[in-house]
Amino acid sequence: MKRTGIGIWLLVAVVLISGCGKQTDNGKGINNGKTVDKVIESQVKKEEQKKTEESTKEDTQKNDQQNTDTQTPESVQGSVNAPEASVDVDLSVMDSDMIYATVYQMMSDPEQYVGKTFRIEGKFYVTYDEMTKNQYYYCVIKDATECCAQGLEFVWGDGSHIYPDEYPTDGTEVVVDGTFELYMEKDSRYCRLANADFYF
Repeated sequence: MKRTGIGIWLLVAVVLISGCGKQTDNGKGINNGKTVDKVIESQVKKEEQKKTEESTKEDTQKNDQQNTDTQTPESVQGSVNAPEASVDVDLSVMDSDMIYATVYQMMSDPEQYVGKTFRIEGKFYVTYDEMTKNQYYYCVIKDATECCAQGLEFVWGDGSHIYPDEYPTDGTEVVVDGTFELYMEKDSRYCRLANADFYF
């Protein structure tokens, strides 16, 4: 009886294993898509490319530092749109996937980010809300395919800047450095970068 049971299990195992063999049918079968080997190979290539880019970036930064050391302060100020970031989280140096993940995390668990400083780079947009009679200012970050926009509201300085006189036009490339905060308005909770430095 045991031999018959073992024989049946072996037969089932052989059938299952042979079902995983290579398909030669080119008809309307299932398209296997990427194989594990191809995915791993792709990741290895990305890592190698990233290391190459990082070493190139380090060399460029060293050269830039040497050039900056020889320039006068006046010439440095004229060529910089925004000073070097001294923030907790710098979204301007992240790739689109990391930006999306970070902003998503900020929206889903905002309490862990309250009080942290952020730098974002994107396009400036303003909107007016008839209900609150307030202007709201945003920096919108788009990914490489420009399909998945991520944006954050911000308040420039103490909020005393006058729109449109002191602000750029919609769609202008900007950099915003500010402190993440939560606030309530009409029984809803919102987040923004407060007391922000605004460069355009």
